[in-house]
Amino acid sequence: MQFYTVFLVFGIAVVSAAGSDVQELPITVLENLHQQWQPLVEESNNLSTDGYLPYPGQFPYHAQLFINNDDHASTTISSGSLITPNYILTRADALRSNIAFGNMHGYAVLGVDRGNPEPEQRINFNESGTQLHPSYSIATVRLEHPVTFTTFVRPIRLPRLSDSRTYEMMEGTNVGRSFDGTARYLRNQVMSNDDCSEQHPYAVAYWFYICTNAYVGGALCTRTHGSGLIVEDEKGPILVGITNVIYSCSLNYPILYIRVSEFRDWISMNSNYVFDA
Repeated sequence: MQFYTVFLVFGIAVVSAAGSDVQELPITVLENLHQQWQPLVEESNNLSTDGYLPYPGQFPYHAQLFINNDDHASTTISSGSLITPNYILTRADALRSNIAFGNMHGYAVLGVDRGNPEPEQRINFNESGTQLHPSYSIATVRLEHPVTFTTFVRPIRLPRLSDSRTYEMMEGTNVGRSFDGTARYLRNQVMSNDDCSEQHPYAVAYWFYICTNAYVGGALCTRTHGSGLIVEDEKGPILVGITNVIYSCSLNYPILYIRVSEFRDWISMNSNYVFDA
């Protein structure tokens, strides 16, 4: 039997800094705790997987967020989805915790392509351009300048105002981040909220959640908070969820996402996204 020891110091996992133009700071455990157990998970659960490598430009809307504050010499890694040239839609918790320490700032990386830096766009953001929902873990981040549309960087559409679907039984795609920083993805079936609550011993799938089933698709061990849940219809991909509740992939619990369609009014007021009727 193998044993794994993880040392936590004030909620921060310390890693060495690499010499480059952008300082690589320690990564807070807040967004990455489930990844600490990955070696044990792979040995104990047949459903667990690192996911699949995307082809170049497969997820042009996916953004990696690197969040800092003035009080801690650490970086929180989260994810989000580009919804307009200026705005990213993401989970609020990592942003909120850094804002609490003062002068939250960071940068978004889009166009990540298997370690090839050429198509990447790195754009800063700050606290003044961040809007947090007062009650739920959803946020918009305004980039300091708009992205340049390329094959590798393009926004994702959101459910139109008349779209009342629950997306149950549809295939949902979620993008994660492996240890070396490359993107990974997996597809799972969207399940009903009732079934989600029944299968999950520690979470209730309230109206503002949408869930995916680990038993239909597998358990992605490289999920990141804030990354999008995407379904496709006859018009292409739609962002329907924001990764919010993740437990270890050894447990095969459903993943809970913030249901985007329940927050269309709030998104309209806190970004420049214009919803189709």
